Amino acid sequence: MEVSNVSMITKVCSKCGTENTGENPVLCTNCGELLPETGLKTRQLEEKDEGPVVPKRRWGTARFDRETVVIFHIRGNDKPLKLHLETELVLGRTHGTEKVDVDFSAYGGVEAGVSRRHARLRRQNETVVIIDEDSANGTYLNGQKILSNEPRILRDGDEVRLGRLVMRASFEDSIT
Repeated sequence: MEVSNVSMITKVCSKCGTENTGENPVLCTNCGELLPETGLKTRQLEEKDEGPVVPKRRWGTARFDRETVVIFHIRGNDKPLKLHLETELVLGRTHGTEKVDVDFSAYGGVEAGVSRRHARLRRQNETVVIIDEDSANGTYLNGQKILSNEPRILRDGDEVRLGRLVMRASFEDSIT
């Protein structure tokens, strides 16, 4: 004789009152009504005590503190551009004596339509915002053109486009 380890459950149909018995009956055998759940709950996992939890930066985060840097991974270039942002940086290209904080000339900025004063990165509370400086060819965040002088929050993993110069922004906890 074989012994079964399966426990039988009885559920009463709320529509017709029929008792339905089985491993976990879902439908009433009499009227086909959906039977109520058994009240089984998801098992709560125990957290292992592994010391203090260090928050890891995840893709999409907007939190930006004093130790964080913005890194631009410019399409078609191997070396990322790391920027330490105290308050504000002007993005664009240098022309003659007119200087900008972040010069994209060496990354094909002229050919890509980057304006001399194209956009600004500004620290705002615990975030970074990007602001188009009324550029000739526009600033795009994740494919959406941003309005001139309208701050938009920059997040880890965002795609930024200055004219046709495309780059991916990421955040890192310190300059290495």
